[in-house]
Amino acid sequence: MLKDRLKTIRLEKGLTMVQVAEKLGVSYPVYSQWERGKRTPKEDTIQRLAKALDVTPDYLAGRTGDLDEIFNIIRENNPTEKDKEIIATWLKGYFKNRD
Repeated sequence: MLKDRLKTIRLEKGLTMVQVAEKLGVSYPVYSQWERGKRTPKEDTIQRLAKALDVTPDYLAGRTGDLDEIFNIIRENNPTEKDKEIIATWLKGYFKNRD
């Protein structure tokens, strides 16, 4: 899960592996091993990775439920006030009308 999220988030942000490694102050080979799943970073490094990629450590490590992932997607896309209204209206209607 971590390796997949590292790659996905990095690509979404338009960063190279070299750029992420530099932001963290680690070598490219070390970062590359994390993203390929060859090594797992320590918890304090996961904290730093999450901060550098602007996500929560729990999300990055796959320790969140689906709802947390939805909230992260919404935040990452910088919703406008109109977007928020549409989302809230849809959610209210969904929960009001479900069986």
